[in-house]
Amino acid sequence: MIVCLSPRPAAVLLAVLLTAPLAGCGGGDSGNQSAAIAAPRGDFVTRMQALNEKERNVALFRAVRDAGRTCQKVERSVPTDPVAGKAAWVATCDDQSAWLITLDDSGTATVTDARAIAGRSATG
Repeated sequence: MIVCLSPRPAAVLLAVLLTAPLAGCGGGDSGNQSAAIAAPRGDFVTRMQALNEKERNVALFRAVRDAGRTCQKVERSVPTDPVAGKAAWVATCDDQSAWLITLDDSGTATVTDARAIAGRSATG
């Protein structure tokens, strides 16, 4: 199955990542992206939590890239405290950039620069 993406702000659907194999659509880094594919309803947070780290890194990599962020590979990822009631993970890329990814049960993920958030909380 080929999953092509359409432009949208930094929110992405992880539903596809957790329910279907992925293939590249080409085009490289073209800005913010989101997956807009109908998938069965489900508890995407539970599915994400069930992944081992390698599988989770792949899913989070797709979320980071689909949000238009620069990352060639997620080297590691760890769960963190929920943000605004949503499950959250911090993904660290090969270039040492760190991204906070929140996920709700509909499969919608939001990708935010984790260092910018850490800087705000340290100064505010």
